[in-house]
Amino acid sequence: MPNELPIAVVTGAAGDIGLALCERLANRGYQLVVVARSEVSASSTADLFPGSIPVVCDHSDQDQVTALCDQITGEWADRVEVLVCNAGVIVPGNLSGATSEEIDLHLDVNLRAPAHLIRAAAEIFVAKKRGHVVGIASLGGVMAMPGSAMYSASKFGLRGLLCALNTEVHGANVKVSGIYPGAIDTKMLRYEATNGGSALNFLGKIHEVDEVADAFEKALDTGRLEFYVPYGESLSARLAAGLPWMIRPLTPILDRIGERGRKRFVDRLD
Repeated sequence: MPNELPIAVVTGAAGDIGLALCERLANRGYQLVVVARSEVSASSTADLFPGSIPVVCDHSDQDQVTALCDQITGEWADRVEVLVCNAGVIVPGNLSGATSEEIDLHLDVNLRAPAHLIRAAAEIFVAKKRGHVVGIASLGGVMAMPGSAMYSASKFGLRGLLCALNTEVHGANVKVSGIYPGAIDTKMLRYEATNGGSALNFLGKIHEVDEVADAFEKALDTGRLEFYVPYGESLSARLAAGLPWMIRPLTPILDRIGERGRKRFVDRLD
């Protein structure tokens, strides 16, 4: 019966990656709590997975985030076993041209709301001595991306939170994993491609959503802290993270390569 199954809470469930993660979790026998920012999105996603629970939660609305936290620590506390923080937003553009609303939106959706939800899940997971927190971040949270400074800042913050939490809850047998995708063919990447997103997104191959879902399943199976999609591209990103002064002198070259990749991607869409 659905009310006897373990629960997996998935934010951003209506997006391309969210739907793939929901499918993998449903196949593993979880009852899903599908979280989306509108009633239409939440309900239409829930319809795809019988027995799932639709929840409306706009991550920029603190009252809605608090209500979801209360459900995690309240009515679902005994059955929640997995929290997947997948919701994300990006508004392309340099920081100097960003509005206050755009800065707050990145922080709210990509970092502040996940922090509150993860805190709520950690509370019950530590008490039960089991559970798994998974954050879907980005290689943009490993290597800073000019043209997407607030996106990078918020994803850097999420990575830091996951890494610290991993140590905090280790003794309670709670697992923490972060997934760090590169360029994945999603509606978000297509928007960036045609609306001035960072050229660094298009330096290499554009990967498929199923590759992220495969890494997610490995995280569920192993509980390892970090997974990169693809692993090879993460090596240069992590090098740049360790030597951030390299980014500025290399940016003109990388931009030229990335713009050629962007054109190929847009031509393919056309």
